[in-house]
Parts: sequence; structure tokens; C-alpha cells
Amino acid sequence: MTTVYRNLTTICLAAVLAFGLAACGGGSSTTPDPTPMPDPAVGERATIATAIGTAQTAVAAVNDDSTDAQVKAADDAITAATNAIAGATNVPQHERDANTGTVNALASRLMAAKASRTTAMDAADMAAMKATTAKAKALKAAIDNSASATPAVTPASIPSFDTDGDTATDASVAITLKKGDAAGMLGSWNGMDYAGDDGTTGDAKTTGMVRVYSNQEAAKRVTFASEAGNDIHGWSAASGAPVGDYTVVTTTPAQQGAVSGFPTTGTTSYDDDETVDGTFMKAPGTYTCTANGGCTSIVTANGINLGTDWTFTPGPGATLQQPDANYLRFGWWVRLDKDGPTHAGVFYGSSDTTALPAVTDAVINNAALVGKATYTGAAAGKFAISDPLRAAQDNSGHFTANAMLAADFKVTGSTLSGTIDDFRLNDGSADPGWSVELQKTNFTSPSFISDADAATADVTVWSINGAKSAASGSWQAQMFDETADDSNVPTSVVGSFSSSIGTTHSVVGAFGATKD
Repeated sequence: MTTVYRNLTTICLAAVLAFGLAACGGGSSTTPDPTPMPDPAVGERATIATAIGTAQTAVAAVNDDSTDAQVKAADDAITAATNAIAGATNVPQHERDANTGTVNALASRLMAAKASRTTAMDAADMAAMKATTAKAKALKAAIDNSASATPAVTPASIPSFDTDGDTATDASVAITLKKGDAAGMLGSWNGMDYAGDDGTTGDAKTTGMVRVYSNQEAAKRVTFASEAGNDIHGWSAASGAPVGDYTVVTTTPAQQGAVSGFPTTGTTSYDDDETVDGTFMKAPGTYTCTANGGCTSIVTANGINLGTDWTFTPGPGATLQQPDANYLRFGWWVRLDKDGPTHAGVFYGSSDTTALPAVTDAVINNAALVGKATYTGAAAGKFAISDPLRAAQDNSGHFTANAMLAADFKVTGSTLSGTIDDFRLNDGSADPGWSVELQKTNFTSPSFISDADAATADVTVWSINGAKSAASGSWQAQMFDETADDSNVPTSVVGSFSSSIGTTHSVVGAFGATKD
């Protein structure tokens, strides 16, 4: 027995050393303290603080220039802060009351900022309406200034373009207009803008703008030999000269910019028959001095001015881009002084009245042409609505539209009528519901002119959403055979029109259309 107890004692001692008194039935068992519960007020206070901070930032962003989105964000932030306080049921009442006071103060600041913004917006709206009204009044007067003549607009109103179409001249006020940006396609017509001024400064300056739509085709690459005897970019073929020799006439910027191979500074003198290897419109060749007393090359801001005493002989097989010189065009123009537009009008016609003349009575009054034809295309122009009683409706600017013409060809008494509709104002897409009827008019060589006599005056009718105005204005058109195939069937028509509604609405436009 002694041996057994000794062994048990040894085992128990080992267990105590390894596992404590409980291993041998000794010691005591206790329950640990529970984890303290978090205070719910702490989280609610944090939520309130965040909401108030967000509201302070949002309210501070509201001023006279704020967007609607910024105002809404501030309103929403005030609501969120108010809700955060109301939901903080574990926060003492005195703390919630203090936070409510802070939010109320922010709400008062926001109310004052919104009131100031509304006042500023009303003032801006009023200023914008006054500016719109003033612009419409000025442009209407400018349109009426140009549309008061009889007939209202004529081909003579066409700005004078140089051979390349790079510049135009409004000769009546000595404005030189230079090519600007493309105005995009209008149906099958290419648009181009021109702008410039009269070269003066200060309040006396007169500026101008022209928008041209044309059916000019892309330039074609040709050989010099194939163009022998023809003008190229305003450079005339030398009379009696061998094929490919051209007299150099560098009187325009475009011509001077086409020359290279000469010194690029100052003035250089040359003897009669002296030659210079260079290029003309990037085509290689040789320039030859043809003046008995010698020649010069003068560097200008635009390039090289050779005067008229040189010829250019292109190298073998040399080619160049020959632009389409015979095309139709129409468009609008506006002239402005320091106070705004003073005149606005439209034009139409062909680029070269000799190469592409309007068809004559010999073509129109022809038994072989008897019948009907329709022409569809596009129109563009200027408009202005200026109504002292309804200034909020004032509007002005430019428009594009669709054009449809119907011809009735007869041996005598051929007629033309048409419709301008589907208007788009100021390059927009919305149709204001406008339509201008071009009432039937007779052919008077070489044009269809609506007001050739008093009996046919006032032959356009402007409708808005189907409501017709009284007849007013005038219109006219010319027909062209662009195929030059002797078919006696006019392929195209261009023209212009003016119309009005009482004393408040004025429109002037030009159009181009091709045979269906």
C-alpha cells in the first residue's frame, strides 16, 4: 500500500505542476467579468457631426453663380443633418438642442443665399432678354434695309470672290473677307464662312461675314499640257505660246504664294531671257524673264511677286490641282459696325457667268421643253423677330431649311413656284413650324422674277404652325444647265426670297436645288 500511495502522490504532483490544482481536485472555479456594452450615444454623436460638416460645406458652396445641383445638394444636406439629430435618441436633450441650433443657422444662411441667387438670376435673365431684344431689333432693321429694294435681292448682291474663292470683297464698304472655317454640308451643298473688316480701328471699324453654299466639286489633278489655253488659278495662258507655257501674273496673294525657287528676301534683278528653276503650285519647272529691260522678283508678305514679265514652263509630265471653276452658289451676308448689324442680305448665282450662264428664253420657251419638273435642295438666310409687345418671344440669327421648286415649262408663260420649309434656327435641330410659300411667278429672261410688275407684288406667304400670314415680300430664281449637253433641260435652280409677318417678323433667304 505504501508504494501505491507514493505513486499516486507523485502523479498528482506532476499534474499540479502541469495543469494546476484543479487537476487533482484542488483550487476553485470563478466566472469571468462580462465585456462592457458600448455607449450608443457615441455613434449618434459621430453621425450628427458628419452630417453637420457636410451641410456646412454644401451651404458654403451656394452663391449667385451656383448650379441647381449645388442648391439641391445643400437642401439635402440640411435635411440629412436634421434627421440625424432627430434619430439620436441616446444623446442628451441639451446636446441635441445645441446641434439643432447649428443646423437652423445653416438653414437661414442657405435661405439667404438662395434668395440672392434668385435675384441675380432674374437680373441676368432680364439682361439676356434685353440683349436678345436689342439684337433682334438691330438685325431686323439690317434685313429690312437690304430687303426694301425691288426686287428684294439680286445676283448683283453676290460678294466678289477671287479666282480661288479664298477671299471675297464687299466693294460697297471696301471689306476684304478671307476664308475661315467650313460651315458643313447643307444637303449636297458645301458651306464655307468668310470674315473680315475694312482695315480701320476703333469705333469706325466695319466688319462683315459671308456664308457661302456651293456645289463646287473637288479639285482634279491635271497635266499642264491638258490645260493649255486655259486659265489656271488666275494665271492666263500666254497667247500663241507653246503648250504648257504660262504668263506669270502675280497680282494676288494666292498667285504670289504659288511661286517658289526665287530668293526669299528683298528684291532681285534678272536679265532678259534669264531663267530660274522653281515650282509653280508645287509643280517643278522653269521661269523665264521675257522683258527687254529685265525682270525682278520681289518678296512680299504673301510670297513672291514676279509682276507680269515672266513665263513658267512646267517640267515633263508636271501636274497640278485644277479646282472646279464652274459651279453654283448661294448664301447670306451681314455687315456690322460697333453697335451691331447694319445690313444683312442674301445672294445667288454661278461662279462664272460666262462659262456657266443662266438659261435664256431660247431655252425656256422651247417646244422641246414643254412639261413639268421638280427641283429639291436647301436654303439658308437670316431672320429676326422683334415684337415690342412680346419681347420674350424675340429671336434672331441665321437659318437653314429645305427647298422645293416646281416648274411648268411652256412655249410661252413658263412658271415656277416653290416651298421653303423644315427650318432649323441658328444651327439647331428644332423646327419652329415655319414654312414660306413661293407663289407662282412667270419667267422673264433670264430669270423667274416675282415682282416684275405691280400685279405680282407680295408673292410669298409665311406660315407658322399652319397659320398663314398675309402675302408679302418677293422672290426670284435663275435656272442653269450644268451638264452643257445641249439637252435644253435645266438641271439646277438658285434664287432668293424675302418675307414678313406684319412689322414684327422678317426673313430673307437664298436657295439652291437640283432636278429630281
